[in-house]
Amino acid sequence: MGFVFDLYRVIAYRFRIPRWLLPVMDVVYWAAATLGVFGVLLRHNHGEVRLYVFLGLGIGVTGYFGLLSPRVVKAAHRLISLIIGLAAWLWNMFRLLLVNPSMWIVRLLARVLDIAFVIVAALLLWTAKILLLPLRPAARYAWGKLLPVRRRVRAWTESFGRWRAKIKAAWELFRKK
Repeated sequence: MGFVFDLYRVIAYRFRIPRWLLPVMDVVYWAAATLGVFGVLLRHNHGEVRLYVFLGLGIGVTGYFGLLSPRVVKAAHRLISLIIGLAAWLWNMFRLLLVNPSMWIVRLLARVLDIAFVIVAALLLWTAKILLLPLRPAARYAWGKLLPVRRRVRAWTESFGRWRAKIKAAWELFRKK
């Protein structure tokens, strides 16, 4: 019980458990320890609780905390530092051996796809230009016939542009105040 309590204290200190949570964790620990002691007593003593049981528990706890607890706390600190260092090393190896090469492959694939897209787009535009070449005279004729429609649309777009400029000027005026 003392060994587990020392581990609990070291872990709570090392991982900076909030102070308001410590009493709750203490109650949980002591409830588990009590159930453990009575479980052992029930199995080995047939549930008999006598004075020598309490004397044995008291002497054991006092002896453990007097003789072994400082060494266990130091060993637990070292063990946790070792585990954290090992986890950091494993994470770095994972990144070095798996994440970085896969990122390199993804970047290479993105560049290849980018180049392929540019080439395909250029080929499609060139092909469309060649295929639409016979339609050029018809398009020029239609463009000339659309002159009145283009003039109306231009008037609407110019009107919209003027309104937009007025709204933008008003907005800037309000933003400055």
